Amino acid sequence: MLGKLIKHDFIATWKVPVALDAVLIVLGILTAIVIQTVPHVEDSLGMSLFMFSFVGLFYVGIIAANVVTIIYLVIRYYRNLYTSEGYLTFTLPVKTDMIIHSKVITGSVWLFLSYLSTFISIVIAGIGFFKTTDVSVEEIKAGFMEMYNILGFAETGFTAIMVITMLITPIAGILYMYFSVSLGQLWQNHKVLGSVLCIIGLYILNQLLSQFAFLGSGFFQLMGAPGVDIDTSFGRIYRNMMLIICILTLAQSAVYYVLTLFINRKKINLD
Repeated sequence: MLGKLIKHDFIATWKVPVALDAVLIVLGILTAIVIQTVPHVEDSLGMSLFMFSFVGLFYVGIIAANVVTIIYLVIRYYRNLYTSEGYLTFTLPVKTDMIIHSKVITGSVWLFLSYLSTFISIVIAGIGFFKTTDVSVEEIKAGFMEMYNILGFAETGFTAIMVITMLITPIAGILYMYFSVSLGQLWQNHKVLGSVLCIIGLYILNQLLSQFAFLGSGFFQLMGAPGVDIDTSFGRIYRNMMLIICILTLAQSAVYYVLTLFINRKKINLD
């Protein structure tokens, strides 16, 4: 039954996320074309302004596409569960847990694809930029390898931490939003306002925890220690920070997941 719910949720939600992902890829391609074309045009202030404006549009487009994807998924979640549609949703011959699992799985997949499309779009635009410079492929590779070593990617276990973090980030993002909405709908009136305030409150909490990860990584101890090789130590600090973030994200996700299930089992407040 969970498979059928997931299939239904994918069919019901695919149009907007896929369209936004396509827009992201197209923006990346157009940005690469513009960046490569302008240097070959006779010097013109207008063309330069056009290029910078288009790059700005690309930046805004990336942010907007990801934000709209999240907002769309949150609105679907809210309408399906906590408005008049919820009466139909909760009369389905399935456990409430399965309904939530289906929402979380489909939402996580769409959010992951949004992040992936963003990455691909940036890479395409970046390739277009590098083609306009005098930097050789070997120099680009050498620069990336230097950054690779400085950030500590070569250290044991770091790649595993990064992979786990990338995989759980969209899941954590969806659970954070869905839990905020589930908590906000407990308000007797103004459930939308309650959801928004919960989202803001949890965002502030997440930022504080991120600062904790930064402080716990040893960055300030490194800066205050005399005679320390910054390049050698930075990779270790970055790995520690990512490890703390990964652990905190897993812990937060577990809490959001358990509380979201509890609220939807016991505390539904339908319109």
